[in-house]
Amino acid sequence: MNPAKNNNRRKNTEGAIMAAAEELFLEKGYQLATTTEIARRAGVTHAMLHYYFQTKEQIFFKVLDKNLHDLFSSIKDAMSTENISFWENLKGGVTRLLEFLDQHRQLVGFLYDVARHNPELLKRYHESTLNLISGLAGHHKLLLDCEIRAGRCNPITFEQLFLDIVTMSFSTYMLLPVINQAVDIKETEMDRMLKRRHDEIIATLYHRLYGKCEPNR
Repeated sequence: MNPAKNNNRRKNTEGAIMAAAEELFLEKGYQLATTTEIARRAGVTHAMLHYYFQTKEQIFFKVLDKNLHDLFSSIKDAMSTENISFWENLKGGVTRLLEFLDQHRQLVGFLYDVARHNPELLKRYHESTLNLISGLAGHHKLLLDCEIRAGRCNPITFEQLFLDIVTMSFSTYMLLPVINQAVDIKETEMDRMLKRRHDEIIATLYHRLYGKCEPNR
């Protein structure tokens, strides 16, 4: 068999299994999603699924690896831009985070559920996540310190700023299932509401840093 065709077939099959697994993880949660259902939705036999992935845990790691890689790469690209202000750099990173969460609206709730019921699955990400945050934080902490020393922004620690970004961004998507259950909101209105929420998060961060009500968007 042609090696290139064989490689493409393998990638396509793995991709189909991962896509089906992600859908079921988000719909049912990690515990209730079974490899039998994943195989059925991916259009492969159960034996073929286990040829590519020995366990459901392996599929979970592969799916989460892909999502985290896409998120971190996007944020890193946005926050590595040179010759722009600290605020523009920060806003670029936060905007990429919010865009990613908007495209993966169920992901935050799913990870929270995993953290509660299967915390061991997330332990392997401690070091890589800390390394990534440290890599971004090192440079931007210096930029923030320069802003503060120059009197251009309000005094705030980088750690507190990071917590502000994470709590405002993630809590928005954590609450979506509650909102959907409590209020009948059409998808188009939900999209508009989330866009306004994104603008509000950016404006709140700007106000916290610079004491003005409206950032230069």
